[in-house]
Amino acid sequence: MKNLARLSDEVESLRGDLLNIASHLIKAKSENPPGDTSKAATVAEDHLKATGLSTRRIEFVKGHVNIISSIGSGDYGLILCGHIDTVPIGDVNRWSFDPFSGQVVEGRVVGRGAVDMKGGVASILTAVRALVKYEKRLNERITIALFCDEETGGRYGARWVVENQSIKGKAMIIGEASNHYRFGHTIVAGEKGLLWLKLKFNGIPYHGSRPMLGDNAIMHAAKALSKLKNPILSKVKTPYEAINLVRWGKKVIMEEYKDKKSLKPHYAMDHYTLNTGVIKGGVKANIVPDSCEVELDLRIPIGGSRAEAEKIIKGLAEEGKIEYINYAPPSFTPSGSDLIKILRRVSRSIFKEKTPAVCIAATTDAHYLRSALNIPIVSYGPGYEEACHTYDESVDIVDILGCAKVYAHTSMIISS
Repeated sequence: MKNLARLSDEVESLRGDLLNIASHLIKAKSENPPGDTSKAATVAEDHLKATGLSTRRIEFVKGHVNIISSIGSGDYGLILCGHIDTVPIGDVNRWSFDPFSGQVVEGRVVGRGAVDMKGGVASILTAVRALVKYEKRLNERITIALFCDEETGGRYGARWVVENQSIKGKAMIIGEASNHYRFGHTIVAGEKGLLWLKLKFNGIPYHGSRPMLGDNAIMHAAKALSKLKNPILSKVKTPYEAINLVRWGKKVIMEEYKDKKSLKPHYAMDHYTLNTGVIKGGVKANIVPDSCEVELDLRIPIGGSRAEAEKIIKGLAEEGKIEYINYAPPSFTPSGSDLIKILRRVSRSIFKEKTPAVCIAATTDAHYLRSALNIPIVSYGPGYEEACHTYDESVDIVDILGCAKVYAHTSMIISS
């Protein structure tokens, strides 16, 4: 316990470094698309090298850079993971400040990626720097994995690195934002899967002045869409090991959207849900369109399956040719795992909060990391999920500093 107390003090002494790292990461533009993370990767790499650690720079596609490093020796233990790409800034005029300033304003670090998730990466890098003094006491290796391409599916990031490089460990913490304004920090241990698909409709073109002589593909699509308008589909039976995760996921989402209770947002946790996201059809108003495409996002709850998802779509969309675009299975780490028990205990000691393990409706890198590595994986990090991808993105300094302490303590306990 004395070591842990000293470790907290060590992290606290690195506050200035933490803010400097977070600021420089935000200044290093890494919007995705286009996905160039080379500048942000260099910031992280330079910090790790200054800490005395060696790094591997993995660049499958030019500009899409991943950084791998480690501290300690022996068997592979905990992996601290994050991503260094961000979503685009959108309309710059809707920001109250320069989205790439990385400034500290009223106790918060501001800019694109502050929450998702350069604040979390800064926490990881600071925790690792604090652990260097205790490296000889580590019985296992702690791996740092910073990926590109998370915001567009991980093709050149986590997915490619895991499939083509040797990353090993017995557990992983992803530093994604997991704070909640009422429940405090949560441990995200489960997530829904997804099935993205296109429905393609064909028709016969004709001059728009005589539309009755053509066959309108958009109208075929409209007929199909009339059957797809309900966003809430069938319910699944949640596996026993995930019941608590889903139950807490419902609590969190009901608290977030309590003014919209009638819309049943908590159904997102244990029901298939469907969103019609894109419609493309026709080339000109005076031509009967001969083609139309509709892109759908079908989310699969824990306990659901791709086979059932496809069956649902085929039952609703009898017309149209189906083309599958992307699939990610639902996944979870049981709430009784040692990783969650240790992380919860450490988080409670640092933040004095309940720290429940929850399921979320979104899909992250965790799904294929769980599948590929077959280890317990959770997300835990600074910032509120609802602040991700927003204008005027910012993260509390106290939060990123506290999470650095949590990462350092958890790493020490697991690896000692």
